[in-house]
Amino acid sequence: MQRLTSGLIRRLGLAALALLLAGALPAACSGGGDGSAPATDPALAGPYPIGVTELTFVRDSTTTGEPRILATIIWYPADDSAKKQPEDLLLKGVIDAKPTGDNLPLPIVMFSHGSGSAPYQSTYYTRHLASHGFVVVAPPHPGNTLVDCLPCTETDALLDSFLNRPDDMTFVLDELLARSADPGSLFYNALDADRVGMSGHSFGGLDTLRLAGSDSRFSAAMAMASPGSSLLGQERLEIEVPIMIMGGGLDNAAPLEEQQEYFDSIGPEGPPHFLLALLLGGHFSFTDACLEGLAGCGPDALDQDRAHELIDLYATAFFKTYLAGESGYESYLEPEAAAGNSDIEYEAVLPQGSP
Repeated sequence: MQRLTSGLIRRLGLAALALLLAGALPAACSGGGDGSAPATDPALAGPYPIGVTELTFVRDSTTTGEPRILATIIWYPADDSAKKQPEDLLLKGVIDAKPTGDNLPLPIVMFSHGSGSAPYQSTYYTRHLASHGFVVVAPPHPGNTLVDCLPCTETDALLDSFLNRPDDMTFVLDELLARSADPGSLFYNALDADRVGMSGHSFGGLDTLRLAGSDSRFSAAMAMASPGSSLLGQERLEIEVPIMIMGGGLDNAAPLEEQQEYFDSIGPEGPPHFLLALLLGGHFSFTDACLEGLAGCGPDALDQDRAHELIDLYATAFFKTYLAGESGYESYLEPEAAAGNSDIEYEAVLPQGSP
């Protein structure tokens, strides 16, 4: 069984405390892939309107056996008819819109939220990927959500979440793929079990690193501001799939130095791997809101809209290349493309023969 260090627990809790006390999240309300189409600018919204739905799954806790209710939010590319319908103000998509019938089955990107947060913490990212043809699936992690804990610093609860989170993600993936075989499902014949990516922020970034190294169904991974990536030490699982690591230069919960250390540890013989550093970004540059007073937020930090533009650009180019299998996006991932961009530092290691 993996063991979480006390230092990592404290930092996960502190990140949640800052987010919750600042009120940075809104309160909860009651096929393709053949490279035939030219690349769409990954920094801009894609061609699809965004649909969003909620599916609830229930599984037994890994630690206690008690039921965990996983009210999962799913963003997806919708049919053009959704363009005429209003979007939900919280979830930023058209509720239960008809999915697109183009390029089926669609690639999937799982998203794991941060400590004390919610599945809808980064709608700028989830809806952007959906507009580019991905189905983005974000379950909650009961006991470690916005409505469960304030300030989410209790050691036993954090350890329990650490042990349950990966199973939350894989259980929801299993259940969702089963829906693709159900004629009564919104996603009937729409999901590609062979093109599944993993992503997450903060605690969810740590989930991403762990699952990318342990579950062969994930063929690409993106970890945002993952605390403790270096603290995993010998417990870190080797990652053999393409991975992008993101961090902020002003992040005091998941210091950029740790992202750099993890990136370097993959080595030149590893899979394609990328490091995007937002030099004046902080821990909450990767969420919808970054309120002044938090580290990496405010007038001296990277503008939030600019941070989101950069994250969306690189995330979309990465998943289009290594998950969707579409050509034309590789150039956005080359270090030369980042030359002269003073907002970022960017590194890429591409073993010979890789895209």
